Amino acid sequence: MTETFCGVDFGTTNSSVALANARSVRVLDLDEANDNVTLLPSLLYISREGERIVGRNAADAFIERNVDREVVLRQIDLGISIEGYVASEPDKSEAYRPGPEPDQRREAVRAQATVEVNSPGRLFQSLKSSLRFDGFRSTEVFGEHFQIEELTAMILAPIKEAADRAVGASIERAVFGRPVRFSHRPSEDRLAEDRLRRAAQIAGFHDVAFFYEPVAACVEYAVAADRKQRLMVVDIGGGTCDVCIMEFGGAASEAQRLANSRILSVSGIPTAGDAVDRDLIRAKLYPSFGCNARYGPSQLPMPQYLFKGIAEWQNLYKLNTEDIINWLIAAEASSDQPQCLRALRYLIQNNYGYPVRRIVEAAKKRLSFEPEAIVDIHHGPIAISEQVTRDEFNTIIEETLEEMMACVEEAENAAQLRPSQIDLVLTTGGTSLIPAVRRMLEARYGADRIRQRDTFSSVAMGLAIVARYS
Repeated sequence: MTETFCGVDFGTTNSSVALANARSVRVLDLDEANDNVTLLPSLLYISREGERIVGRNAADAFIERNVDREVVLRQIDLGISIEGYVASEPDKSEAYRPGPEPDQRREAVRAQATVEVNSPGRLFQSLKSSLRFDGFRSTEVFGEHFQIEELTAMILAPIKEAADRAVGASIERAVFGRPVRFSHRPSEDRLAEDRLRRAAQIAGFHDVAFFYEPVAACVEYAVAADRKQRLMVVDIGGGTCDVCIMEFGGAASEAQRLANSRILSVSGIPTAGDAVDRDLIRAKLYPSFGCNARYGPSQLPMPQYLFKGIAEWQNLYKLNTEDIINWLIAAEASSDQPQCLRALRYLIQNNYGYPVRRIVEAAKKRLSFEPEAIVDIHHGPIAISEQVTRDEFNTIIEETLEEMMACVEEAENAAQLRPSQIDLVLTTGGTSLIPAVRRMLEARYGADRIRQRDTFSSVAMGLAIVARYS
């Protein structure tokens, strides 16, 4: 039996897996419900009855079961006391001279949390981006506690099943991709890798090795080229922007080409497609939900924290309290933009944040291939039809693009190379399809040196090739 090698690209937005043998590399189908069946959306939905749904069906289940339902919140006692400070308003007169001890006292405060009591299920997304957070150790889902490693393993499970099914046996070893930096903090970076290793082991991959994702994409291209060259890979996905510069020595065989290669530099930042989505939401949707509205006799500006839930839709339900909803009703009655505030209230009360996020993401994708797109949202009192031209979009995401270019320049500086000394620039990851990203790279390196690799499979294929020779 021919030995098979496995590479897994667990992504913030999508995941994929590739298998390699001595002769070829192939990407496996993972999600028949998805437009691209080789991609598994990195989504997990757990229902109140304990049903676990992964991939595109997870998103569909969330929308079908959660949108347009009443949200009921309740304050619960967590059963612990924490130390808190209690003090009256300090004296602010000129004669006041505070002593060495503050005018406050400590006392135990009962810890409470706001929970939703009638949710039919919970949707988890971007778990890869959360692996680095020490504070996110476990979460309760309808009375059952899950560690973040267990939640991640639920998404990895169908990947393992597909790989096992393809070879007719259990695959014990896999090379997993990882970003150059999960976090700029070394402790968080180590924590994220350790958690991903544990999640992979829970899913059934008992022997796990890690390899930088942009380096894997570089390997996927370079093993087929027999000439000496310096390559840069710019891998921009949903959660991270990663850059790698490698030097490959010319050789007759794949093994020799890899043996003659060396990594000159890597760099990475946790800024990518999700940040672009948030930029677009802030620029084009916040005004439609009243971020510029005024209310009350004094025509006060709206509190801006209310609008963060539109971009961070996972926490939108926390705004659906009796106090906030009643306040919005009162503000709407005295506002100069009552329709906008009515739309905001409807968005919150009907848990419509995730569908809005998907509509914005679809418009972003259209702008990669068309000169303009329309963010079209009509649901209840929400009536938005915002046209976005590609030029306007480029302006909206300008700061995010600058962060990406700084990451590219960091790799150049670390390799001690000038742009003219790089032979080819390979791009991969869904966000690299944005025309502004490509123009940014063309301006620095020239259009003739830019090569678009397979957007969603080059990393997984490179990881499988690395597994073959490691």
